[in-house]
Amino acid sequence: MKMFNLTALVLLTVPALAAPAAAAPAVDPPPTLVARYNFDGGATAGKISDLSGKGSSLTVRGADNGTVAITTEGAGRYASFPALCATGAPCARAILEAPNAADLNPGTRNFRWAATVRVTAAQLRGKANVMQKGLAGAESSWKLQLTGKTGRAQCAMTAKGTGQIATATSARPIADGAWHKIVCERTATSLSISVDGVAGSRATIPATFAVDNTMPLRIGGPNFGASSDMYHGQLDDVYIQLG
Repeated sequence: MKMFNLTALVLLTVPALAAPAAAAPAVDPPPTLVARYNFDGGATAGKISDLSGKGSSLTVRGADNGTVAITTEGAGRYASFPALCATGAPCARAILEAPNAADLNPGTRNFRWAATVRVTAAQLRGKANVMQKGLAGAESSWKLQLTGKTGRAQCAMTAKGTGQIATATSARPIADGAWHKIVCERTATSLSISVDGVAGSRATIPATFAVDNTMPLRIGGPNFGASSDMYHGQLDDVYIQLG
C-alpha cells in the first residue's frame, strides 16, 4: 500500500498569512475658517457680516467725521479708508472692529491671517496697520502692517508672557497702486509672509510662542490716537484661519 505524508499535505493546503496592514499616515485636519469679510454685501446698520458663519460682524467706527466707504468696482466691492491728511490737521479716521472671541486668539496653534490691499506710496506715512488683534507691549498681539520707509508688507507677532517679537517682511514693496494678496502664517516654529504667492522672509519662533489677549479685532488702525498707524488705502477679502 502506498503511504502519504499527512503533515506535508496539511502544509500544502494552508494559505499563507497576509502581512500586517501598514498604519495609515497621520493627517492634520484642514484649517478652519474663523472669520471672513469680502464687503460685497456692503454695510447694514453700520455692520459688515462675517462670511465664515462664526458671527463676528465688523462694526464701522470713526473719529473726526471719518468713515469706511464700501466702493463698487466691476462685479465686486471693497472697503475704502479715509485719505491721508496734512500733518497737524484734524484727520478723519476710521476702523472696522469685531469683539474679542476665542477663535481669534490662536495661542500656540497654527494660524493664518490675510488681506488683499491696494495702496500707493503717497498714502503711507510711517507704518500703517491693516489688521490686528492686541497691541505690542500689552498682553500679546498678531498683526499685518505696511512699513512706511519701504512700502513693504510685514507680519508681526508679540508673545504672551515673554514679550518676544517676531516679524516677517515681504520680498518687495507693495505700495504701487495695484491689488496684492498678503498672507501671514504661523506654524509651530515659524512666522512667514507671502505676497501674491511670492515668499518673503521667515522668522523662527519657539513652539511655546503664544498669542492670547482680550482686545478686539481691528482693521484699518490700532485705535484713534493722534499718532496711530492708520491705513489709508483700499481693502478686500480679509480672512482668518485656525489650524
